[in-house]
Amino acid sequence: MKHAFEMIHASVLLICFVFACGGNSGADLAADARDVPLQDVPAELLQEDAPGDVSVEVADLVGDALADTPAIADWDTFFAPRGLADDGKTRIVLLHTNDLHSHLDGLGPLADFTPGISDGDATIGGLARIGSLIQRERRDVRPGSAVLAVDAGDFTFGSAFAGLTLTEGVELKILDAMGFAATTLGNHEMDWTPQLTARLVEAGVPVGEGIKVLSSNLVIPDDPSTAALKAQFGTRILPWMVITLDNGVKVGLFGLLGVQARKLSPHAQPITVRPLEEAANEAVTALKAEGADLIVALSHSGVTNGVVQGEDEQLAKLVPEIDVIVGGHTHVVLPTPTVVGKTLILQAGWYGQHLGRLTLVREDGVFKLESWDTPRADDSVPGLPEVTEMVQDAEGRLSGSMFEGTTYGYQSAVATTPFDLLAKDFSESNLGDFVADAVRWTTTQHDPGGPVEVVFEANGVIRDGIQMGQTGEIRVGDLVRVLPLGIGPDELIGYPMLSFYLTASELLQAAEVIVGIAPIVADSFWLQVSGLRFEYDPAAGMLEKVTSVWLGDEISGYAAEALDTSATNTRLYKVGANLYIAQMLDVLEEATSGMIAIDMKDKDGNKYLKNEDAILDIDPATAGIQELKLWRTLVDYAASFPKDPATGLPRIPERYRQSQDRVHAAK
Repeated sequence: MKHAFEMIHASVLLICFVFACGGNSGADLAADARDVPLQDVPAELLQEDAPGDVSVEVADLVGDALADTPAIADWDTFFAPRGLADDGKTRIVLLHTNDLHSHLDGLGPLADFTPGISDGDATIGGLARIGSLIQRERRDVRPGSAVLAVDAGDFTFGSAFAGLTLTEGVELKILDAMGFAATTLGNHEMDWTPQLTARLVEAGVPVGEGIKVLSSNLVIPDDPSTAALKAQFGTRILPWMVITLDNGVKVGLFGLLGVQARKLSPHAQPITVRPLEEAANEAVTALKAEGADLIVALSHSGVTNGVVQGEDEQLAKLVPEIDVIVGGHTHVVLPTPTVVGKTLILQAGWYGQHLGRLTLVREDGVFKLESWDTPRADDSVPGLPEVTEMVQDAEGRLSGSMFEGTTYGYQSAVATTPFDLLAKDFSESNLGDFVADAVRWTTTQHDPGGPVEVVFEANGVIRDGIQMGQTGEIRVGDLVRVLPLGIGPDELIGYPMLSFYLTASELLQAAEVIVGIAPIVADSFWLQVSGLRFEYDPAAGMLEKVTSVWLGDEISGYAAEALDTSATNTRLYKVGANLYIAQMLDVLEEATSGMIAIDMKDKDGNKYLKNEDAILDIDPATAGIQELKLWRTLVDYAASFPKDPATGLPRIPERYRQSQDRVHAAK
């Protein structure tokens, strides 16, 4: 067993790339979209005639829908000059975000999110609030200073708004309107496949002036699948660029996708990446030749997080001429910049909860750190009206894209909850039980082959919780944020659900993955379960921890006798899982040298040759495969419960107030 442990531990990096991140045409954003960047909107358009009232100009800016809502944002106070004196020095204020993941709205219940009103809600984030923080910096610039805004990638995948990414480039267009100069491609941008990545770039990035995607180390072979993306280079995608700021400083920017981050995107094939050092040295040389005074890398590679060393720190050591690395990927808020030599490494969290703000001052011809902080985009920050309008316009168009063919809309109230449902690292959770039950219940409703007996769902695809908030109301957009990842062969948002069969011994192996492999690799490995419970001995050896497995659930009860998990039990058990789970089975088998071998089979016991062959078709009468999306399982399940008399909405059952003890450690 010691040998088995060493083999599995040595394979951590290989299997992490599947688990860790779940991974995972240019229509105008609005009918009245403006060509004027937000930083150029006249100041008087954002002023109030009196505190607590909406001025005529603001009403014109945000439209009739917002004009009818009393805004209590005190713009005079928010934009009050800070009295920044002219000391004759030259400064750069570098504003930055990373890992926005389509979070145009803030985190927290949508019913509570009111970016135009400071009402004390606990929501945080939202691009309207980020827009206000940026606008405040632009409106109150110290003499001799200039402001530059950039993003470090993974701007897609993470909310229902990803349903507009391919057709409208919604995230990029809003960043462009907010005055961002550049972003880079993260692993989730590559998750779309090369053809679809090309579509999102074409939809969101203007030719000529405006935001650009910077990518210095992608290796794109000549192949029909990559031709469209390759065609974007030189116009919408650049390896590097020099921007001359208002104070005359020339900033050189380039973009990188980390080597390990690229491994998290199997759909990016056949695109690979060059070593970061090689690409960075080439970019630095070119930018200096173009007269850049400051070199900034937009790196979607990651900083050191736990025991895993970050590629950003390694890059700074190898290419010391980089002045600033604006990082992403590892979803951390650094308390202070990481300093390697003269290089400053920054990262400002995830989902737009914070804005990074770096101030550099030139002294003796060299730019030095003056300050860096990460202001929170909480309820104390009023949302910029124009961004709010753009987001609301996008919400309306989701009905014809993400939710086409359903009765749902982004803001549709689905259910109510009297408690929070939250994930826990390396553990069963009430949210995990709820998600797994949702997958089993909904898949059963659509599976013509009969009920699904067992479901496994990975923590790696559960990206948010369900919060009670001020009202308890749960909306569709809240639930999509819980399970937002993936695309299927239909090129629509959401991992498709699969229906297949496993033996009892394979169910046992899946349970061993949860309690044996997950704790030594990553929380993303932890599998939530529905339709079974099991007991395990934490002190037992690797792949020998699970002692008993019972089929059943809390409603119908569990079997009195433990499941016979020996090889002599040849019965097949109906299992539901999403495509992401299926994709990792072969990787697990290879990484564990066959000690974990789980093969998806049809009802006759024949192994599926391709994962896609097991995709559940919810409408066999229609040509092609009509996919049941992972996010849809959660929405349908939440809507299935009896209605609460007080609200008229289905109420999440009390049994989900705590986890169900399906993964039980023996004492």
